[in-house]
Amino acid sequence: IPKAARKLYTVSEDEVLLEADYVQAEAVVVAYLSLDIALMKMFQESFGMSPSERKKDHDVHRYTASIMYEVDIDDVTSEQRSIGKTLRHAGNYAAGPGVVADKLNITMQQARPLLKRYFDKNPMLVLWHKRIQEELRRSRTLTNLFGRSHLFLDRWGEALFRRAYAYIPQTTVGDLLNSSLRDFYERYGDRYKIYLQLHDAIYLRIPKKEVDNVIPLLRNCMIKEIPVGQEIMKIDVDFKMGSNWGEMEELDISWR
Repeated sequence: IPKAARKLYTVSEDEVLLEADYVQAEAVVVAYLSLDIALMKMFQESFGMSPSERKKDHDVHRYTASIMYEVDIDDVTSEQRSIGKTLRHAGNYAAGPGVVADKLNITMQQARPLLKRYFDKNPMLVLWHKRIQEELRRSRTLTNLFGRSHLFLDRWGEALFRRAYAYIPQTTVGDLLNSSLRDFYERYGDRYKIYLQLHDAIYLRIPKKEVDNVIPLLRNCMIKEIPVGQEIMKIDVDFKMGSNWGEMEELDISWR
């Protein structure tokens, strides 16, 4: 939904629109599913940090670029970070060079070696993709981290694989948000208005004087421990606030 249209979603003068957004939600799920120890450690170490603290040494896109270009994370340029961000989003679900070329405004010939370098530097991701394919061969069924299964009946090939790679991370985040939304409604729905819901974010319409009271209540409903194999995964939450959906300001809150 374009930002220009989002400005139409407004609240009254004595109210505020509060956004609670899961931090790098799908990237966290993929890290745990692929057993990427370095990324898992980064997400664990940054849990509870304020957005400004996290951006210093725990920015997943700067980390991606530092691995790809073999430079210290502090020496990553803005251009390299942009490339790392694009490749992280595209590579997790095995998007082709056409997607990368379009996002970075480069040629297919330039995109192919970038993707190859990304996968060379992320071998655990490649192994996870192979495990997904093996599961499809066995049953054509995948089950997300909340126990919801899906039978894949598409034609065998890369398009099927890409949908399968995305299934568990995307539906897990969606189910996590819906579970959190239900919990908040059951506990506080008679006091606070739930205004909007996105794939990984909840929006409340609340009185301005209630902001400091509501934020910890909402965060408590959204932070959940999710078993992933032998690990326990938690996804952090950031907050924004504004008078309309198109103009939200980040709240730099530390929970340490």
